[in-house]
Amino acid sequence: MNELEKILNINFPKDIEIAFATNSTFKIEKNSIFFGLPGTNNHGSEFCEEAIKLGAVIAVHNDPEFITEVKNIFYVEDLESKISLFLCELYQIDINHSKYFGFTGTNGKTSSAYFCHQILNNQGHQSLYIGTLGVYFNQEKSDKIFSTKTTPDIFELFTILNFFGFGRTPYMDGFEVPVNICIEISSHALDQGRLNDIVWFNATSILNISSDHLDYHKNISAYRDAKFEIFKNKSLVKLLDDKSYKFHHKYDFIVNDENKLLVVSKDNNFSDIYYEIKGISIKETTFEISINKPPKEYNFKERKKFKFCCNVFPNFNVHNLVFAICSIGFGGFLENKINDLNYLRLPKGRAEIIRDIPSNIIIDYAHNHEAIRLFLSSIKNQYDNLIVIIGCGGGRDKSKRSKMLSAAIRDSSKVIFTSDNSRSEDFEDIFKDAAKNNNIENVVKIKDRKQAIIFGVKEITNNDCLVILGKGHEETQEENNQISYFSDHEVVNEIYN
Repeated sequence: MNELEKILNINFPKDIEIAFATNSTFKIEKNSIFFGLPGTNNHGSEFCEEAIKLGAVIAVHNDPEFITEVKNIFYVEDLESKISLFLCELYQIDINHSKYFGFTGTNGKTSSAYFCHQILNNQGHQSLYIGTLGVYFNQEKSDKIFSTKTTPDIFELFTILNFFGFGRTPYMDGFEVPVNICIEISSHALDQGRLNDIVWFNATSILNISSDHLDYHKNISAYRDAKFEIFKNKSLVKLLDDKSYKFHHKYDFIVNDENKLLVVSKDNNFSDIYYEIKGISIKETTFEISINKPPKEYNFKERKKFKFCCNVFPNFNVHNLVFAICSIGFGGFLENKINDLNYLRLPKGRAEIIRDIPSNIIIDYAHNHEAIRLFLSSIKNQYDNLIVIIGCGGGRDKSKRSKMLSAAIRDSSKVIFTSDNSRSEDFEDIFKDAAKNNNIENVVKIKDRKQAIIFGVKEITNNDCLVILGKGHEETQEENNQISYFSDHEVVNEIYN
């Protein structure tokens, strides 16, 4: 038996070659092995026969009740515990030889992970970003789509690492081992244990927790439980915002962990890590981070303070940046001078001020009420009036719609309610849900998103700002279960060019 056969404890059919592994029939390639695993709604064993028809040379599953006469389908006992070992051997990659920096939170995980990636790369380290924006290796974004999810599953993660040649014999000249991997981890991924096979994280962070994805998690308690799952992975540094800290005692795996939580706060200067924004504007931001209780991984024992300048804006993005810095540690920063981070760029569609046009227009991904409230309240004093374009997704948590519109109304002069992935729902029904318990006197309803943006542009004058929320970097719109190309950025560019 070869090593792959030994791991699964089965004999492969003669003369087969395995070059790719997947748990999705949509990703079957030449010489694939398909893994039929338990899913949210059904067992993957149901797709084993289809996988063989699509070209997989072998399919394995762990469903003792599944019976088939199709050749090359095998039952493997305790299959899930063997996946990581199998993938390591198949791709010749040691998954735990890299340094992982994981970020979760209702808001901000994309920005934090992307900041972390940029800082590591600027300090001369090889870095891989994986998340909502796709995959970046150092400064280059990959054109290949590896996953449709924020957080890849273990099969997709190995596909990414294999694509970039992160095997035991890297092909790149000057390739640094280990590679740093900055990854967003969604509540869905945590609940489903997609990355449980990563034994060690250098740092894991919960940036914040507010209500979101209740269509999946059903209630805020289950959602919070999922977020705290990130601390089940062994981490050298565990970072948590001060507002979520009050829930930590509920979780024995945190209380009994030798690597204690570090609480990050901008309000309590006695917290483990305290940061203070000294000045902030669209053009320049300065802030300080005080390490009151340094973990041993920071390699200093006494209290220290570090100063930074950057062009990150508004306040909550500084919060995201602080988590990125504290995840990496302070070995690359100087204590007695201002550390210049002006090279940092926010991800596309995150608090993005559209440049080189005569009007003030900002595009942001905010798509829950807390994110909308934080964003609008942090920029409203910069302008005379805010005109806000917002929509609510169809087929998702209906209870958050009225809260989202309420948050938009509170800090704006006018709200334009429009489509934002209505999916199979009627736009009028979505608007009715959003309008409940809200004064909609200053709300304009325009179903067509392009026309909503055109209307919004006409409403602003010199020191006003049009804020387009919800889609950010996205370039699709889903209506009537049909997906079509749509970009807020392109509509704005068409108007001004």
